[in-house]
Amino acid sequence: MSAISIDWDALESAFQNHAPHLRIYLDRQSGAVMTSDQPEAADLAESPRHLLVEPIPSRDQYKMMEDFIETVSFLPLQALLKDAIIGKGAFRRFKDTVSRHPEERKRWFAFRDTLLHQHMLKWLGEQQIDFSAKPDWNLELPLASYLAPPDEVAPALQDPSDVAREELRAYVQAWARAHGEEYHYFFGPP
Repeated sequence: MSAISIDWDALESAFQNHAPHLRIYLDRQSGAVMTSDQPEAADLAESPRHLLVEPIPSRDQYKMMEDFIETVSFLPLQALLKDAIIGKGAFRRFKDTVSRHPEERKRWFAFRDTLLHQHMLKWLGEQQIDFSAKPDWNLELPLASYLAPPDEVAPALQDPSDVAREELRAYVQAWARAHGEEYHYFFGPP
């Protein structure tokens, strides 16, 4: 089979699409990405020429968030993000929390895109798809941008007991969110 020219943007969108009614396929011969709602796509599922593109599972997306959090060097933000991903609504809380920190938000999107691109290339290799040109993607994960805490927070982080206190507070909050229903929100609502 000869190398194909892949519609990279469409394939990237396919891996991120979680619409339950939509099926997206990659044409092994042309590199085109087609959706099941297109008129010419009626027989895609039965065709060996077309590969179903499964979106990245939620558990893998959750792992991406966990991996990113481990790279956050600003400890208070790391604690907030760890707390945000516990329980139902983790993706929304993570997004809201990281959005309050523009540099980390930008780094998160670069981090997530890198992992997505790595996933796509691995999938293509597993499917034995030979493509003619790979996009100019940076496949190295971005380093932490908060090498030092902001000036206004620095004095609070100098005292090790303050750091320990903040870590304990973050742990108790995370535990309360994870077990709140079990204990009828003894520690307050989430």
